[in-house]
Amino acid sequence: MMACAIRPAHPALTGSDLKMFSHGPIFSSTLFIFNINNKQSVTLTQSGLFSRRKLTTPVANKYSQQNDSIVSSSDDNEDGVSLGTMKLPSNTDIQRFDSLLFQWANSLCQGANLPLPMPLKVDKIPNGARLGFITIGDGETEVLVYIDCLVFPATSDSGPTFRAIRNGPLKDKPPPGEPRIMRSLLQALQKSVEIARV
Repeated sequence: MMACAIRPAHPALTGSDLKMFSHGPIFSSTLFIFNINNKQSVTLTQSGLFSRRKLTTPVANKYSQQNDSIVSSSDDNEDGVSLGTMKLPSNTDIQRFDSLLFQWANSLCQGANLPLPMPLKVDKIPNGARLGFITIGDGETEVLVYIDCLVFPATSDSGPTFRAIRNGPLKDKPPPGEPRIMRSLLQALQKSVEIARV
């Protein structure tokens, strides 16, 4: 059993600005990019901080009201808040990794292992899963913020990557339970990388 350690990524940043969560071994080639204050990214490796840049990311939009279908995504380059990016090893079975990611997302809805303050709705979207934070008002359910967990296959320019992006009308404010979900996601990514090796 591996222990979870929480440590500041860089002494110049306060704990509320950025923390890196580590759960077991991380490949030396693994790269994480975390969002800071919704405006900049900080790129980290195990050795520490090495770059900052402004982030805007095109993401899938339009939340689906259908439970069992794949939610379509569009190409209109809507800006989302990047929550994290991970370079995957080149020997990753992308289809299996995507399936494991969706299983993890569905496990969050059960709530026994990770109780959350808001109910979640999980949809399958192209290249990943969408976690919709459900609000109920006037007898209707709405999803005002969601997290897209996306897996992209290798291209001629880069290897396979994973990205987590917050979007929706209330994308600029973290929904209740997001830090817990992101910690759980990091653990799920590390396990999925091991399982999905070719």
